[in-house]
Amino acid sequence: MLFDFHVHMGQYFDDYYTPPRILRTLRLAGITHFAYSSTSTIVTDDPIFLQEERVAMHKLSEGRAKPILWVTHDMLKRSPDLSLYMNDTGGKICGMKIHGVSEKWLPNGRELQRVFKIAQERGLFVKLHTGERENCEAGMYQEICTRFPDVRVVLAHGRPIGQAIAVLRECPNTFVDISFMPLCQFQQLMVAARQDCFTDRILFGTDTPIPGRHLKSSLPRHLRSRISQTKRIAGKDWHKISWENAQNLLTFAPK
Repeated sequence: MLFDFHVHMGQYFDDYYTPPRILRTLRLAGITHFAYSSTSTIVTDDPIFLQEERVAMHKLSEGRAKPILWVTHDMLKRSPDLSLYMNDTGGKICGMKIHGVSEKWLPNGRELQRVFKIAQERGLFVKLHTGERENCEAGMYQEICTRFPDVRVVLAHGRPIGQAIAVLRECPNTFVDISFMPLCQFQQLMVAARQDCFTDRILFGTDTPIPGRHLKSSLPRHLRSRISQTKRIAGKDWHKISWENAQNLLTFAPK
């Protein structure tokens, strides 16, 4: 079994990635279970539409898909505690995602703190997009991760890698998913993780279907190659990264 902690469905620019399309891609790549968020929230804050997406994915995946709620400023304005978007129909929401490139989120701003407080109250994790862009580098989130030590935080992509490693060392409530991470940086991450004992906080991820927008060959073929290379680098820690760590994060029981 293989768990992908970074998958998307929904509207993305000029394409709509349906549940059948995503499931077929993952099946051909050998990915059996996954956590996903909908990019449709970038263009709509309609809770009924977003719920219908989750219901379709839950049914077609037979419960193997775990929904992460992609949160936007408009959603917070419409429902300050996000309760309007937390209906369990379509699978229990396991976490919330913040993307500081699709819209501006200050790394320790009031709105992001509100999301963390909701996560704290509901026992959810927060997934933060990280990258080499203003206000979303991994190190910029260390303060809020420290402020909310009982909220589990996933640093999606782990960028810049040096900053991500530093946060993982300082904040035991943080995880990293390796979607879109260059293999040389994954090697660097593994060396640090083995030295500092955080191999249990690394999550396999692919960012499906986004890599397919940059490929001339088929996405499933690319993913199979990526899985093989990642498995080789992970070595004895592959089972942790590909399955066990995700299961532990998803079944975490808040105090």
